[in-house]
Amino acid sequence: MIKLFVPLGLLVIGWIVFMIFARRNEKSVQAEWQTLLSPASEKTFLQTRHQIERNSSMVGVAINEAMEIRKLGDLDEAIRFLDTGSDVIERFTPSLLSLLKIMIRFSRMMSAITPVNPILPQDFHLAELTNLAQLNRILYQILVSAKQRFRLKLYILGKGVTIASRYLIQGIRSVVTHRSAADQEWEEIAKIGQDFQKLSNESVQSFRALLEGLSTDAAKDLARVLCLPEGSQTPIRSVTPGSLPPSPNRAVAAL
Repeated sequence: MIKLFVPLGLLVIGWIVFMIFARRNEKSVQAEWQTLLSPASEKTFLQTRHQIERNSSMVGVAINEAMEIRKLGDLDEAIRFLDTGSDVIERFTPSLLSLLKIMIRFSRMMSAITPVNPILPQDFHLAELTNLAQLNRILYQILVSAKQRFRLKLYILGKGVTIASRYLIQGIRSVVTHRSAADQEWEEIAKIGQDFQKLSNESVQSFRALLEGLSTDAAKDLARVLCLPEGSQTPIRSVTPGSLPPSPNRAVAAL
């Protein structure tokens, strides 16, 4: 019996030592990682960030304005703002999810990646998102490879965006349909809106991390998949909320 426990004990001790050194190495790499994007990759990042932040900001502005107008007593105008925010969410969400899927595909081409931080449960209000973040934190400790952790984070972000978007749209539709002025319903929409904004911000940061780990050729391929212009110095033109100019590729067609 003792002969059976000795190898098992050595295996457990070896695993613990391995995990300790892996964590120390990760912290060292994270402290030293100061990769700068190439000009082409920087442009790809700025263009994509612009579209994500523009749409997520419109959602936030619509919800915040609706909350303020409601406080002033104009429920009809407040509901109109909420309805506008719902329209943006419906157009924006599918494209953000498509972008995250493309990022997972291109993450297989990464030569290296800065260590990623897990999504934290305390950053969210919605119970489903808190549980999802807790799952992410548990799996984060199990996985050792930075690439595996990065792909896990992208997967969790996709699930989170789907959940937050669904609850936002359902909550707004309920208020619009019943013309509700209940504080609880409005406050819940505001909190989920903050969750949606957090997920959008995490998506932007993850997109930059992806570009940092891609070769120049792979980054150019990514820009082509996203239908972003190469070499053009013209500024990004204004687009209709929730949509890009018509494109043969729908990867980021509503960012």
